[in-house]
Amino acid sequence: MIRIITVIAFVSALVACGDSTVPSSTGSKVSTSIKFTDVTKAKGLEYKHVAGRSPDKWMPETLNSGVAVADFNNDRAPDIFFVNSGTYGDVERSETTSDRLYINDGKGSFTDKTKEWNVLGTGYGAGVAAGDIDDDGDIDLFVTNVEGDNRLLRNTGEKFEDITKEAGFKVDGNWASSAGFGDFDADGDLDLFVVKYIVYSKENHKKQFDSGMQSYSAPFLYPGLADQIWENDGTGKFTDISEKAGIAQSPGKGLALAIGDIDRDGDTDVYVANDTTPNQLWINDGTGRFKDIARLSGSAYSESGSEDGSMGADFADVDNNGYLDIAVTNFQEETTALYSQTKENLFRDISDASGIGQTARARLSFGIEFFDADNDGDEDLLVANGHIVDFVAKITASISFPQQNTLYENSGDGKFVDVSDSAGNAFQVKQVSRGLAVADFDSDGDLDFVTSNNDEPAQLAFNESTNAGNFVGLLLEGTKASKSAIGTRLVATIGEKKIIRELMGSQSYLSVSDFRLLLGIGEADKIDKLEILWMGGEKQTIEGIAAGKYYLIKQGEQPSDLKIGS
Repeated sequence: MIRIITVIAFVSALVACGDSTVPSSTGSKVSTSIKFTDVTKAKGLEYKHVAGRSPDKWMPETLNSGVAVADFNNDRAPDIFFVNSGTYGDVERSETTSDRLYINDGKGSFTDKTKEWNVLGTGYGAGVAAGDIDDDGDIDLFVTNVEGDNRLLRNTGEKFEDITKEAGFKVDGNWASSAGFGDFDADGDLDLFVVKYIVYSKENHKKQFDSGMQSYSAPFLYPGLADQIWENDGTGKFTDISEKAGIAQSPGKGLALAIGDIDRDGDTDVYVANDTTPNQLWINDGTGRFKDIARLSGSAYSESGSEDGSMGADFADVDNNGYLDIAVTNFQEETTALYSQTKENLFRDISDASGIGQTARARLSFGIEFFDADNDGDEDLLVANGHIVDFVAKITASISFPQQNTLYENSGDGKFVDVSDSAGNAFQVKQVSRGLAVADFDSDGDLDFVTSNNDEPAQLAFNESTNAGNFVGLLLEGTKASKSAIGTRLVATIGEKKIIRELMGSQSYLSVSDFRLLLGIGEADKIDKLEILWMGGEKQTIEGIAAGKYYLIKQGEQPSDLKIGS
């Protein structure tokens, strides 16, 4: 991700006028009705990330942090948890540097409940994973830390309890970035994948300069770390099985992961976005043993064959061919990669051909989310942008530290058009965005988003698109599968069209999105047939689900209306 800044001159040659004047891709017909409105203050969100920037330019100061969206108080409305950082090297946090929890009133307004829920935090926070580790119906949290002082927080239904030590985790001093839950051994409980970055500390910090100014040092100056898999025994206690799982001898420089069934064989695979080392695609053999096939499959390198500075990752079937594709955010002048899965485990980077490449090169990108912004049944793409060098404009006037976030609309055939400039006031402000998550915060049938911005206030944006399609909202609850149903795959048939969605355990950058699934179905008034492949292999089929509301589907049962809010 972090490069020597002199490469920025190359971007200037490509984009003389900066990120706001990059021409959009043309040639595909898309709507102009997608609108997102900034409602951050109006809805009670007052969080500001604290990076603790210092003249020493410690690397972690410019990379964090993440956000988790989930229903923490069991009222079926998505709440928001922000990871804060503070001052690098300090263990204790103050009230202004604490993590922050905002509880949703069910209609999209939020109240700060940080103290009541005991989530103040310690150390220099980075990313977050969410999932029900003990199957008690409450969503728990795992918070990563730059110094390796990661925390497992058990949700009691009224507050969080730090059970890190009791659960088997120890401080290892190694930089943990992202993490995500998934049932990797298909035994009905959630295991944990932790992404590690580089061997870094104040003691081995390497100073780096550009144009006579001290900058943040590049990752090639430090060795990479191997990621970890922690097996859950079913009670919320974990054992490091990285060696047995086959990933312990493959160090990278990981910043993000996407968790899902990429090869459609019924188990959970993992894609890791690495910073200047080859990305990894860990294919599960069904027992929790993994093999990296990224190089063989065509998903390790960029379209030009380079090892990019990769930050964020997500899965979606963007061209409706039945296979999940992979999107990966990268450094400025490197495009956001779109690895199209043409056959099982065979990928081709089609970033330029899809229309993403032209504008992506002009931005430095972190968080990434596939989501259906206009409910037309195909997956659009949202990208959170922001440079990592605070004085970059002094070197190249056409590039700024804060940048415009990007919304790509899918034209229905897997081709994308950058509609950011016309997509509402949420895209008119430039930010130093990092974490990104999506949810229908006001439960009105369309997807909204939240960004965690580096050393800046967060942004909450509500979807106020006109002429959007109909929707069906679903909350899945496993019985044989884990209760939070992570890893479940849906195939919805609407007329002759099939829509594939998967409840993923992690995606984006340092973040995780809401576990409620929202399916846009265009002008249709129902889903004709919904096929559910629960984690563990059980299949369920439901006929005729009417549009326009949210449903609860318990494994093996028919849908019931979902009551949202207290």
